[in-house]
Amino acid sequence: MAKKNKILVVDDNEALCNMIKDILEMENYEVSTALDGFKALELVKQETFDSVLMDIKMPVMNGVETFKKLKEIAPKTPVIMVTAYAVEDLIGEALREGAFAALHKPIDFEQLFETIDCATPDGGLVLVVDDERDFCTTLQHVLKQKGYRVSIAYDGEAAIQKTRENNFDIIICDMRLPTLNGLNTYLAIREIRPYSTVILISGHSEEKESLTTMAVEENAYICLEKPLNMDEFLPMLNEIMDKKRSGEVGKSGA
Repeated sequence: MAKKNKILVVDDNEALCNMIKDILEMENYEVSTALDGFKALELVKQETFDSVLMDIKMPVMNGVETFKKLKEIAPKTPVIMVTAYAVEDLIGEALREGAFAALHKPIDFEQLFETIDCATPDGGLVLVVDDERDFCTTLQHVLKQKGYRVSIAYDGEAAIQKTRENNFDIIICDMRLPTLNGLNTYLAIREIRPYSTVILISGHSEEKESLTTMAVEENAYICLEKPLNMDEFLPMLNEIMDKKRSGEVGKSGA
C-alpha cells in the first residue's frame, strides 16, 4: 500500500510524540518527530512535509513562535496546532496567522485524520453555513462535483467551531441562523479567520440592501440573494480560488 501524507509531529512530551507517531504510522502516514521548535525548523529546512502537527505549549520557543518561523521556510505547508491548555490568546494568534486548525488534547484521532485529509491542498475547502438542510445538501453535492471539498454547519456556533478546526478558503454563510444570527457568526469568523473569503447569502430580499452595506463595511466578499444563480455563483468561486492561488486575495479575504 502506498504511503499517505508525510507528517511532522512536534511536541516536547517524548512519550506522547512517539505515541502519535505510532498511531499515524498504523494509518500508513509517513511520520517524523521533533521535541522542540528548533529541531522542527531544522527538519522543515531539510525535508518537505505535507502537514505539521504542532504542540502550542513548548519550552523556550512555543508552538506559535515556531509556526511563524516555519511559515517563512515553508509558507504553503499546513500546520495543525494542538494543546492541552486553555491558551485562547495563543490559539487565536495562530489561527489569525493562518494555522490550518487548532485541536485540543487528548487528541480525537478520527478528527485528526479528517483534519489532515482536509489539509491536503486538492480543490478549494468550502464551509456552507445554513439551517436549511436540503439547501446545504444540494450545494454540497454541486460543489463536490466541481472538485471542492465541502463541510456543513447548520448553526452559527457549529460554524465558528469548524473555522477553528479547518482553514477554509471560502465560507458561504446564510444571514438567518438559529441562536446566533448570520452577522454575528460572520463577525466571529472574521476574527478567527481573516484570510477566509466569506460570501453572505439571504433568502429575504428585504434584508439584502442593508446586509450588502454591512457586508461591505465588514469586508465580506459579497452578499447574494437566494436562490443562488449557479451560472454566476460557480464562476465566482473559481475566480476567488484563482486569486487565492496567485496571492491576489488580501488579509480581509476580499
